[in-house]
Amino acid sequence: MSEPAPPDTALPDIAPAASFQPRFDPNTVEAAVFDIGGVFLYPHHNQVSGVLDAMGFDRPSDVLEYRRAHHAGVATLSARFVEVDEYDPSFWIDYDRSYSATLGVPEEAAAEFSSRIDKRAWDWLHEENVASFHELHASGLPLAIVSNNSGAAPTQMLEHGVCWVNHHHDLPRVAAIIDSSLVGVAKPDPAIMAPALYALGLPADRVVYIGDTVHADINGATAAGMQSVQLDPFDQHTEYTHTRLPDLAALNQALGV
Repeated sequence: MSEPAPPDTALPDIAPAASFQPRFDPNTVEAAVFDIGGVFLYPHHNQVSGVLDAMGFDRPSDVLEYRRAHHAGVATLSARFVEVDEYDPSFWIDYDRSYSATLGVPEEAAAEFSSRIDKRAWDWLHEENVASFHELHASGLPLAIVSNNSGAAPTQMLEHGVCWVNHHHDLPRVAAIIDSSLVGVAKPDPAIMAPALYALGLPADRVVYIGDTVHADINGATAAGMQSVQLDPFDQHTEYTHTRLPDLAALNQALGV
């Protein structure tokens, strides 16, 4: 990942959340920053279907249902979010229940089902979103990654062929790959955005952040004074007024790529 700015280096201003509302104006965007989970990577359907088989439940006939389950869990967190750190296991209880219910797991078996899923196995690549990301990079728009992660973000981006931070690999070059576990701060705290904004060399309001959650991504970007877009491919956040798009192809279209 890129080195964070030295302590004595002025970072782009992080504006108070109260000063901003979630917004997206493609005409003013000069750079884009992306989340990883729910944008490029998902819990792998092979692992999840294996757990369904082992527990005697039918697996979905369409693999897109596994993505739908993730976004249903995200929508549940959006509706019920309270100020609990997402590294607290209790934070994910509602997500797990919604995820399992979407896949047809009875409520009484939800806890066991969730316990069998390896939460680290976010390695199902959204190939269409990656292709759109590469197209956006080819357009010349500066890009970066900011992820609440376990320290694996740089490795994930390299091994899955998404991007890297220098020219030593045949991948799109991004300004920074920021991992919450490596910098010691996590979304929605706007401080996690500062190293990426510094690396991009742009004021926050000229940068759009793209993620899949309200509680971390939209709120975190807004608190940092950035523009924001939520990827909501199954239209599960209709009660919100911020910009929602189904995928990165739609983002590129909005940006004129």
